[in-house]
Amino acid sequence: MEAIIRRLKQDRRGVSNVIVVMLSLILVVVIVANVVLWSYQMNQFDWEKTQENIEILNVTRIAGWLSGWNYRKSHVIQNASGAGTNYQIRITVHYGAGTDSGEHVYLNEHCKTDFGDIRFADDDGTTLLDYWMQEYTSGDRAIFWVKIADNLDYSSATIYVYYGNPSVTSTSNGTSTFEFFDDFDDGVIDPNKWTDVTNAGESGGTFRGNGGNQRVWARTRLTFSSNIEARFKMRGESTIDFDSGIKVGNLYFISDRGTGNPRISTWWTYPSGSADDVLTWHTYRARIQSNYQEFHDITADKGTTSSFSYTSGYLYLIGDSDSGARDTFYDWIFVRKYISSEPSHGEWGSEEVNVGSSSGLVIALRNTGSVTAHLVSVWVINSTFHKRYDVDFFINSGGTSSLSVSSTTIPDNYYMVKVVTERGNVAVYVVE
Repeated sequence: MEAIIRRLKQDRRGVSNVIVVMLSLILVVVIVANVVLWSYQMNQFDWEKTQENIEILNVTRIAGWLSGWNYRKSHVIQNASGAGTNYQIRITVHYGAGTDSGEHVYLNEHCKTDFGDIRFADDDGTTLLDYWMQEYTSGDRAIFWVKIADNLDYSSATIYVYYGNPSVTSTSNGTSTFEFFDDFDDGVIDPNKWTDVTNAGESGGTFRGNGGNQRVWARTRLTFSSNIEARFKMRGESTIDFDSGIKVGNLYFISDRGTGNPRISTWWTYPSGSADDVLTWHTYRARIQSNYQEFHDITADKGTTSSFSYTSGYLYLIGDSDSGARDTFYDWIFVRKYISSEPSHGEWGSEEVNVGSSSGLVIALRNTGSVTAHLVSVWVINSTFHKRYDVDFFINSGGTSSLSVSSTTIPDNYYMVKVVTERGNVAVYVVE
């Protein structure tokens, strides 16, 4: 009996050994099969990766939308060397229909008749720009001056004109828009803007300089170098001996509203011809460069030029009427930046309607490879900005498509856009 038991134990150990050997062989076969399969899959993956070719054709910024406004139009301001930042541009807004061109834009009766809902925004669509509404005719047109924040020295700027918000009123602000501004609407001559005030006062929205010989009614606290334009609206009290205007630095800009032209001089020099139409408001502009100047009565459309050497200095309100009964009135005055070759008006975009769009990028793509590409991420990168956006986007072989990425933090200037596929391929596009 003991011999039989020993024999059974030996046979059991033999069977166990056989089972172990068989399991080991099976494991080896499985491992080899998986290695072969993995190798095949990797080779297939590598092959597919080589067949994939994604290109970025273009990257366009999606401008955000100013909350509460129903309509907008984009507008390009062309660059001009020397303009720099914060250059003031005139835009004339028309209430009715027409063809947009130059400084003129037509809003198809979609704005308020008093133009109080007009706003201007930077190229991101939401950053408001400073502006001043010079004048308007209800239901017809309005003249605006807009301060362009972008540097116009080397590249053009895109801005937006918003309209169609009946619940708002104008936020026109000349002080924020210009280098110097006063509309004389507060009833008191502003001591922060003017000093050395004599024989003058402010009331009814105007500055009033009392008549007399070679009057200097006030001077600015600011001084002005060359490459500026001063504009002002002025009238007289009597048609006899008007001779009023401004002095800037060492130069006098005087008009008598007569049959002769306005004058530019380095001392009190008076225009020729008898005074005429003194009682109505006229708008003037004085353009001052280092060795060239212009003085123009815009309302009467006449003017003069000179080539004096300009010396920087204060701006003065002046007049010489030879009588205390012949006063001069100023409605407003501003000083803006000016270069002889000014930034010009470029293209106007078509009217856009607010459909709740968000800001970000639109990336135009093309797949020139032989396999479908699966995009998994988009990177936006520059020297100070580095951000990844996860996406799940497919583009078929030979196809073109556009991928939108929503973001409120896209850089304003130079940056790189990089798209990455599931297979690890990369396409790059530089936005300047």
